[in-house]
Amino acid sequence: MDLHRIEVEFKLLALKAVPEIERRALEWKAQHGDKMFADKRTLALDYIVSSYAAATAGVPGLNLTTLDDDFVRAQAAKALDWAWSQTGDLVNQTVHAPVTNDSTLPTGGLQ
Repeated sequence: MDLHRIEVEFKLLALKAVPEIERRALEWKAQHGDKMFADKRTLALDYIVSSYAAATAGVPGLNLTTLDDDFVRAQAAKALDWAWSQTGDLVNQTVHAPVTNDSTLPTGGLQ
């Protein structure tokens, strides 16, 4: 597998991680109120690394060593930064419900 393909694979994992971590944060908020949720970046990195570990669990050599862990975490961090720069604002806008019960908003909807 070449490095370009590895980079693409990590970007795909990162694109999957961003909304998953946002979903988990919303569940946490619903259950725990205003208590602080863990660092989203760390959780997303752990999600990507654990996804990689699950995918390579049956690969002889990779499942017996931790030599690839530092490389995987570094590539995952780069991919995650890229994914959040691409989709972070969009995900934040879609996971939060719009405010519809604010009495200071004008009535009648958009004109």
